[in-house]
Amino acid sequence: MNMMNKEPIAIPTRRHAPRGLADMIGLTAAINMLRRRAWLVSGLGLGSALATFAFIMLQPPSYSATALLMVNQPPSNAAPQQMTALEAELALLRSPALMNELGVALGLQAEGAEVPGLAEDLAQAISVDVRPNSQIIEIKARAPEAEQAQLFANTYADVYIASQINMGANALSENSWLSRRLAELREDAQAKEEALNALRAQAGVDSPDYVVASAPEDLQAQIPAAQAELSEREARLRQFRDMRSSGASIEAIASAFGSPAMSALREREADIVSRQTDLENRYLPTHPAVQAILTERRDLDAQIEREIERISGNLTAEVSRARARLQSLQATTRPTVSQPRAPINSGQDVAEQIRRLEAEAQTARDLYETFLQRSQGSADQTQLNAPSAQLLSRAALPASPSSPKLRVALLLMLAVGLGLGLLAGMIAELFDQSVKNADDLEAKVGVPAVTSIPTISKRMMRQLPPAERHPSGYLVGRPMSAFTESLRVLRTVIVYSRPDLTSKVVAVTSATPGEGKTTISMCLARVAAMSGQRVCVVDCDLRKQSINDVVDIETDVGILQVLAGEAPWRSAIIRDPNSEAHILPIAASGFTPRDVFGSDAMGKLIDDLRAHYDLVILDCAPILAVAETRIVVGRADTTVLVARAGRTAIGAMRAAVTQTEGAGGNILGIALNYVRPRWQSYADSLYFNESKSYYSVS
Repeated sequence: MNMMNKEPIAIPTRRHAPRGLADMIGLTAAINMLRRRAWLVSGLGLGSALATFAFIMLQPPSYSATALLMVNQPPSNAAPQQMTALEAELALLRSPALMNELGVALGLQAEGAEVPGLAEDLAQAISVDVRPNSQIIEIKARAPEAEQAQLFANTYADVYIASQINMGANALSENSWLSRRLAELREDAQAKEEALNALRAQAGVDSPDYVVASAPEDLQAQIPAAQAELSEREARLRQFRDMRSSGASIEAIASAFGSPAMSALREREADIVSRQTDLENRYLPTHPAVQAILTERRDLDAQIEREIERISGNLTAEVSRARARLQSLQATTRPTVSQPRAPINSGQDVAEQIRRLEAEAQTARDLYETFLQRSQGSADQTQLNAPSAQLLSRAALPASPSSPKLRVALLLMLAVGLGLGLLAGMIAELFDQSVKNADDLEAKVGVPAVTSIPTISKRMMRQLPPAERHPSGYLVGRPMSAFTESLRVLRTVIVYSRPDLTSKVVAVTSATPGEGKTTISMCLARVAAMSGQRVCVVDCDLRKQSINDVVDIETDVGILQVLAGEAPWRSAIIRDPNSEAHILPIAASGFTPRDVFGSDAMGKLIDDLRAHYDLVILDCAPILAVAETRIVVGRADTTVLVARAGRTAIGAMRAAVTQTEGAGGNILGIALNYVRPRWQSYADSLYFNESKSYYSVS
């Protein structure tokens, strides 16, 4: 068969083309992983998904009830460094102290006692959250029973509102004490001022800086001023009485008579009125907070009335004092016969008494003003501590369980199943060091894959006669299948790879046993014979003699007898019953410990076969397991390594390549056997899918 004019087939070298962007970012690897690990990913994913679904749906039912609270905006005079009202309410609602109060309200613990772990258990059953972009707080309670969930939510809301009312009551209690103390100080200051005014009236002076022993002429000059002062004091008293009778406002009275205390009370009254209006809009008149603000306002009204009476008393005292001074001056300047005009030497004692009373009155007045300011600050703090949240709606009785939910169970089932399935696939890929497809082979071993031979399904095998239910029989029975075509590809690569030889001696071996090398050898021989070539298969595996089992032959003369010179090789040749291929088998008792493959007889046999046949196939033992194989591959023209997809380890293939090259073998490439459809690379998948249009696979 003349092959000198044939164009050679280009065999890929070990320097394969760079991988694409999809391969570098892992997209192709992920797709290939899903194809190769489809059963693992789907099986484990489905199992874990069903287990997750069953676990969720078999949980005891849980009911949820929600009560709503509205948090009011903080007052404008709140300090900027203080936490917001919403944050403060959340901190209070999540506090263990309030949880303990809930335990007391539910009867789970005695008041003042503490049950270990109860607050934590209640905190797990009750969650407090804020609705997004709102001032609404949700109190959500979960319990095994609907009535229990409703009770927990509503009781917790009541406990919270009660705690706020108690805080306000404590503040009001402090304000009541301040009010009583303020009244005492006001009465004390008023008493000291009246005593001072009385002493001044008795002495007939309005100032401690007077001179008692003045001359009558000087006293006469003071009478017009005293008369003017009396008229002014009487006018102010009349003005005050007119404003009271006409119903003038407190602010007008405070402004007309310059009373700081009245101005402070007016500001406090405005604050109380504002808070009272807010509380009356939020609660019923019988609410404790409304009753408390009404009490506070009545107390303030009493303080205002007492302050007005004090102003009235002061004005009346000033009139009396001015009138007494005028009368004293008039009496002193009136000449008498029985009493000579002389200075009053006892005036120094009166002056000391006036100064002492003035100091005491000023001290009492300052103390009163101080407590008045404290009372105002306490009122402001009471406003800050006033209930800042109100109950919008109580929790309704849940109509259906909140968990387990079918939708949530389905979503979790999908997430867990998909996640665990993909994770198992990735872990399997990570620890799997076997070859899966041609791309894997070339990328990890560095030797090109000359062909990818697909698996044959059991269904296809059952369509053949029982005696032919093996791959070499399937090749003959299904000559248009993808399996047969992959062997034609292997034959074509072998025949046309080197056009300088008229025949080929090809060694077929593998790294380890069980890779399918004997099957590939026999199938390659049959497809070559079906193509019209003269082909001979030589069984070089002395230990297993696998070709005898494939072809079902028995003989007493084989390759060992030929190498020993006991018989010519032509007499040992057996013709394949299903093709024109020739077989040089091993006799039934064919094992020998002698080195027969390194002998000159083996070299002469190979030369004779090369001269007589177009293709000589040496079916060798695994090269990593049997030493003689290294000798055989060195005598062959080229070597084809067989790897089993999904079984042959990358390390074993690399070692087989190293051993073959070290023995002087010329590696043509690797025939990847048992390639499953889901393991195929992109090129393999494209080839096999397109080949269905041209080749029958059934």
